[in-house]
Formats: sequence, structure tokens, C-alpha cells
Amino acid sequence: MSTTRLRPTLVPLMQQGLQARREGRTQAAHAVFLQVLQAQPEQPDALVLVAELAQGQGDLAAARNLLQRAVRADPQQLVAWSRLASLLEDLGQTSDAEAAWAQSAALKPDFVQAHYNQARLAHALGRRVEAQQALDRALQQPAPAAPLLGQMLQLQALLHDEAGRLPAALQTLDRALQAAPQRAALHHNRGVLLQRLARPAEALAAHDQAMALGLDAADAHYNRGNSLQSLGRSAQALDAYRAALAREPQHALALYDAARLRWRLGDSGFCGELDAAIAAAPDAAGALGIKGRLLLRAERFDEALAAYAAAAERDPAVAAHHGGMGQALASLGRFDAARAAHLQAAALAPHEAAAQINLASCLLQAGQAEAAARAAETALQLNPLDQQAWAVAGLAWRALGDPREAWLNDAVRHIQVFDLPAPEGWPDMASFNQALADALHTLHTDAEAPIDQTLRHGSQTLGDIFDQGHPLVLQLKARIAQAVDRYIASIQGLPADPAHPLRSRATAGWRFTDSWSSRLRSSGYHTHHVHPHGWISSCYYVALPAGIGQGADAGHAGWITFGTPDITVPGCAFPPARAEQPRVGRLVLFPSFMWHGTVPFTDPQPRLTIAFDVVPQP
Repeated sequence: MSTTRLRPTLVPLMQQGLQARREGRTQAAHAVFLQVLQAQPEQPDALVLVAELAQGQGDLAAARNLLQRAVRADPQQLVAWSRLASLLEDLGQTSDAEAAWAQSAALKPDFVQAHYNQARLAHALGRRVEAQQALDRALQQPAPAAPLLGQMLQLQALLHDEAGRLPAALQTLDRALQAAPQRAALHHNRGVLLQRLARPAEALAAHDQAMALGLDAADAHYNRGNSLQSLGRSAQALDAYRAALAREPQHALALYDAARLRWRLGDSGFCGELDAAIAAAPDAAGALGIKGRLLLRAERFDEALAAYAAAAERDPAVAAHHGGMGQALASLGRFDAARAAHLQAAALAPHEAAAQINLASCLLQAGQAEAAARAAETALQLNPLDQQAWAVAGLAWRALGDPREAWLNDAVRHIQVFDLPAPEGWPDMASFNQALADALHTLHTDAEAPIDQTLRHGSQTLGDIFDQGHPLVLQLKARIAQAVDRYIASIQGLPADPAHPLRSRATAGWRFTDSWSSRLRSSGYHTHHVHPHGWISSCYYVALPAGIGQGADAGHAGWITFGTPDITVPGCAFPPARAEQPRVGRLVLFPSFMWHGTVPFTDPQPRLTIAFDVVPQP
């Protein structure tokens, strides 16, 4: 009760109201409490009780005002603060609710629920440090009931996850499940985390357990589909994505991944789910934008343009719709219209480097190298680590004869070749790579490469292959890590250059990011591209056609080339600055911003590689 005492003459009246409340006579109780407030207008206990009745009748605004009066009248009243906090959250006033929970926790330091709710809302507001501090205070109190402890540990796991501490997140989720084994959401979250840890079989089991406990949300089916896809169970994965769409027809990730999966299976109707979503919501733009993106990747530029234009008509404030239109128009040679679309995208997203990169690429194709350089340099100001921005800037400088291009793309020192020694226990690299090739071929089960990758006429494995526990891959990974160390040491030995995107970052540790295997069949190749989010990129050759790149007429068939972009610039020839012949057991390392691709080859034997990106890690 409040420290602001009720007048003695009003005690019988208050007791009468409380009795009516206990008996469920809400209107009578409300009338009595109003009489108390007429006599003592700012009595906190009466204000809280009237607020409770108002909230029960759905008048949330009146309840909020009454509770705010109560805490002003008596700032020490815990009940008023906690009820106000809950009500403010119901009203969507997250920041004010978080502050009210903080006040509740300050008044009662062992109030576990208050600390937890403060942590939960601070996290929702993006204040992770404060969220962790509040959660620590909650976890330091005597153990609460199992359901609340499960929720607290679930939040702790999420904070670990967001900090990149995935093993710690999994351990915390396991603790949470010990406290609340029947909580379906915990099993689902565990499944998502196991999938990210490249443990799809365990992830699928966790998702199945969540569904057995009653979880039937779209996200649950979508994430289950991801695990099925990683296990090579494509038909079941597609069924799971469709189950997600049955519950949420505009689920963007399910639409995107269902289409990508159908493409990889060689299904010409890969946009079927997208078309159904578009027809079901004719005023919505999301599915149209996804369809435009996929058609652009499929090089069906007229159709991509139509999809993006329809999306922009429905939601003209989305920069990506205009940017997609610009890319399709540029691919169709309509550079004036493309430039206008990219300028609109840049105006809608002035802080996004991608809009400026796309504008710069369009301007280059239109023969406007100076304007392209300005746009690319703007992108670098927005995101100095964007490798695509460096690549396009380098093209503009090359077209202008700017010496910065030679400074950026040092094809002699920045591209290095390593012929790796056999892992321990193997007599030579030939026998090791033969065994590795046999293992990798079993992972290449798709009819086509992913639609959003650079392969043509081939396939690519799913997920990070370095994290999937394949024994031979792990042996190779150790040899590769030694070569990466040598490469970085050589870059560190070059003259220091704090402005250079490769050299300036060779100051600390490093880690692998994405890793995959590619298999090209006859006539296969990689389009010219860069790796936008990497630092150092690679190609390791596992198996090759016997005559690749050899013979008088073979030229550089199957070789990797550097320096040629994926666009043409009027008046500028961009021949390769360097080409490297593949050899089994050979690793080529190079900056992620450097344009690279492969020359098509003709041979019944496939070209099998592993590639990965590396980024700095302090």
C-alpha cells in the first residue's frame, strides 16, 4: 500500500469497495473508489484501483492517466509503477515502459520480474549493454519460478547470439530447457541456433519437438525448411516453406527461399509461390520486389523490370525497388532511364552505399566515368569497408587513367599462389585431393547453381562447408589456414598504408566467413565479380579436367582471371591484369575487392573447387 495514508474517515468506504471488487461487482466497486477520490483526489491506492477497473473495461488511456497520477502522488508505490510499466508496454510506449520497470526494480531490488522486463525492453530498444546489466541483476536474485527462469535464460541466449557467442548461446538455451522443457519457443530457438552452428540434423529434431509441443507459426515451418534443405531433403524443405506460406502468405524469407530452392532443382516455374502471393495481395509490394530480384539474377531483365516497376508503383518509398529498376534498365542498355531510377533510389536512401554503387556502375556503362568516380567515392565515404564500392571506384579510376587504380589493384603483390603440402597422414596431394573430390561430389546434388551466385552451368554446396564437420575438409582447412597466415604476413611486410582497403586491415587476427564448394560442368564458368563483404578471397582446386588450360587452342580455358569487370565501359578495354592456371592442390588468395572470374572450358570432366572469404578479427 501507499505511504500516502488514506484518511481514517474513508477507511470504511475503501473496505466496502474492496469487498465489492472481491465479489466481482465491478461497477459497484468502481463507484465506491470514485467516492474515495472525490474526498481525497490524489490518494494513490484508490487511483491504482480505479485504474485497474478502467483497464478491465478497455479504457487504457484513462488507466494510464490514473496510474501516472498515482506515481506522482507517491513515487515510492511499487504496485503503481509495475502496473504502469505493463500498461505502457500494452500501449506501445516501449521506452517509457522500460523506464517504469527500471523504477520498479530500484524500489524493490529483489523484484526479479522488474529486472527481467527492463532487460527485455532495453534489448528491444537496441540498448544491449543496459539489457545485459538488467538481466545480470535478475539472474543474481534467488531462482524464480521455472517459467520465468526459462524466459530469462532465453533472453540471455539471444544476447550471446547477437554478440557472436554461439556456443555460449546454445549452453544457455539448454539450461533454459531444463527449467522449462515444455516451452515450445525454446526448442524452436535451439533449432535455429543449431542450424547456424552447421548441425542441421539436431536442428531438425529441435524443430520437430517444438511442433510436437504445439508451435505452428510461419517462422517455425520456415526454419524447419532450412534444416531440411541443409540435409538434402529438398522436397520436404519445399513443403515446409509452403507450410510457412499457408500461415503467412507474404512471409518474405519463405517466398525467397522457396523460389531459390525450386531454381536449384531445375524447376522452370520457380516463381510460382511468388506469383500466388502477388495475386493474393494486389496492393502489396514485397513479393514483387523479391520476384524482381530473382529475375534480375536469372538475367531475365525485361521481366525483372516489370516486377520492380509494379513494386515501385505500389510502394514508391522503397529505394530497392527503384534500384532494381535501374539495374534492369542498365542491363537492357537504357542508361538514361537507369540513371534516373538510381538517382531516385539514392535520394530515398541517402545513407546506403549500395545505391551509390549501383549509380556508379550505371554511369560507367553510360560512359560517364567522372560522375561514376564521384558516386563510388560517395559510397566509400558511407561504407569504407564495402568491397564492391572499391571495385567500382577502381574501374572508374582505370577509365580515367587515375593512378589510384594501380595503387588499389596491385596484381603482382596482392594476388598470391600457394601449392599446399599434403595434410598429415597422406602420401601426396594427389591421393588426398582424389579422396576429397569423392567426398565433395556427394554434396553436389542440385541441378543448377544458386540463382544469386556467380556460377553458370554448375552447382554449389549449401552452408559453410568449413563448419560442417567433414573430416577431409577440416584437414584441408588447417593447411589453408597456414597459407592465409603466410599471405597476411606478406601483406604486413609491404609499406604501411592506412588508406588501402587490404593493407590497412592486416594488423590483427582473422577468421573464415563464408566457405563453399563449386562444381562446374562442361561450358561452365564464373561471371566476373567481387565479394562485397569479404577482405581476402580465394580459390582452391580439388579436381580438374586433365587438359585444362593446356594445348595450342586451349587458351586460358578454365583459368581464373583478374581485373575484368562484369560490365562494359564505352571506349575502355579491361583485359585481365593477371591469369592463373589451376592445378590440383593449388590455392589462390587475393583481395575481395578485386574483379575475378573464370574462362569457360569444354570437357566432360568437372572442375571442382573450394572457396572461402576471410575477414579481420581483432
